[in-house]
Amino acid sequence: MNRIDGFGPVGNMHYNRGWIVSMTKRRPWLFVFLVGWVMAGGIPAPGAAPDLHKELDSLRKQIGRVNERLNSLDAVRQPILAELARIDLKIEREQLGIQRIHLGQRQLQDQIRANQERRGLLETELELERIRVRKVARYLYKLGGQSYLKLFLRVESLDQLFHNYHLFMILIRHHLDQIHSVRKKTQKLEQVNRELDGQQQQLSRREQAHQEAIQRLDALRSQQKEAVSRVNRDRSTYLRLLNELRARAGELEDLIHRAGTGDTLTPMSHLNALKGRLPWPLTGTISSRFGRQRSTRFNTFIMNDGIEIKPSGNRSIRAVYPGKVIFADYFKGYGNLIILQHAKNFHSLYGHCARFAKGQGERVKSGEVIAVVGDSGSTSGPSLYFAIRTDLKPSDPLQWLSSR
Repeated sequence: MNRIDGFGPVGNMHYNRGWIVSMTKRRPWLFVFLVGWVMAGGIPAPGAAPDLHKELDSLRKQIGRVNERLNSLDAVRQPILAELARIDLKIEREQLGIQRIHLGQRQLQDQIRANQERRGLLETELELERIRVRKVARYLYKLGGQSYLKLFLRVESLDQLFHNYHLFMILIRHHLDQIHSVRKKTQKLEQVNRELDGQQQQLSRREQAHQEAIQRLDALRSQQKEAVSRVNRDRSTYLRLLNELRARAGELEDLIHRAGTGDTLTPMSHLNALKGRLPWPLTGTISSRFGRQRSTRFNTFIMNDGIEIKPSGNRSIRAVYPGKVIFADYFKGYGNLIILQHAKNFHSLYGHCARFAKGQGERVKSGEVIAVVGDSGSTSGPSLYFAIRTDLKPSDPLQWLSSR
């Protein structure tokens, strides 16, 4: 398994490198945060740390830091949400004000229409009065155009003449008074309509003020929503990272538990005597050696905690020593991984398997087929990742395998 010095594994990376890079480009503070983690110990790789317990402690500390960051994001988000609620309330009030203005405008329109109808009736009444006055005036004109002799002959007495004339004058004054009254009413209606128009203009100005206030509040609400969206995106980033860290910690805890409860199959002194004499797990060629190596792919130095063996011919993977299967499952970074416990603190690891021939809890003999070579979790095609752990620390497998 490869890992860049101090920066966790490469190739079969447990964390999605592209995702982290893209997130740090969009979130400069996230880049600083992750670099801080790396400087504090790096993002751990599966099985890459020299001590699983130390790696688990490091993961727990990182989980704590992520939780602290999530709490700080929540502390930032809550005031923004409260401000959004206040803005929404203000917008509702402005909209209610607009509704009231619309109601007032409808009432004014009703009054204006009623006044217009009343004005139409008054204009009709005025025209009728004018017609009556014209009729009386024409009659008086005709009467005044007759000779005094005819006027005298038509009436029985002079008193009757003056009486009739007086009645005509009263009638015409009455019609003139009616015309004057109608004109005054019409002028009053026009004044009322002007006042209503003024009120309507005032309501329109108030409505415009409400609309402008709503526009300002909408702009402010958009800014606050964008701030909440940024915080939510950051929370999603940290939640995703937190879930990965927790999953990794759970896997390590399970692995440590399984390793700690295994039986002591062989005294360690017997195994030390077999150093340099163990059989090879697979027939093939070494494509990657143990220790610090220069990677042309990443243009940097990497640390290999095991060796990679390319198969040649038979692809069966065999146990290098009798032991017990304590793990046989998919493990991030290794693909399908099988771990054999040979002594209390001595284990052999076989990664990138296509399938298993043995299951957890089964005992195996030296040279017995335990799996088949595959490319699960591998970036270089079918190969076997083979590693030795003594006291849970990586050990060079070539020091244990027989020379060829």
